Amino acid sequence: MGAKLVKFSIKPKENEQIDAIIKVPEERRSVIHGVVLGVDDKPVKDAVVKLFILKDPRDANSLCPISHTFTDDCGQFLFGPLCPNREYVIKVWYNAVKFTDLIVHPKCDDECLDGGHLCEPCERE
Repeated sequence: MGAKLVKFSIKPKENEQIDAIIKVPEERRSVIHGVVLGVDDKPVKDAVVKLFILKDPRDANSLCPISHTFTDDCGQFLFGPLCPNREYVIKVWYNAVKFTDLIVHPKCDDECLDGGHLCEPCERE
């Protein structure tokens, strides 16, 4: 059995010491935590991770979407709390497109000369 997350807030007064005892109730629900890695075994940032519940284990088409998230800088994702003893399916999608900057400069020819001086794009070469 797990323990439920307990959240509380407190506002200490000046020069006050507070001794806190926190009793955590039993938690039966679960979480799914994972990491998405690319083909290079490096974490994938901003991958879409979608969580489905399988309504009928005998029918692979009985998926019902219940949540989605994106991976963080470390490729990590988290779903929960989830009901126990249910079958879940996770699908992951990411676009591994590589972006390359292309800078095109016009090629100079004789018409490019303006009074014996190169035009502005040619002066950069």
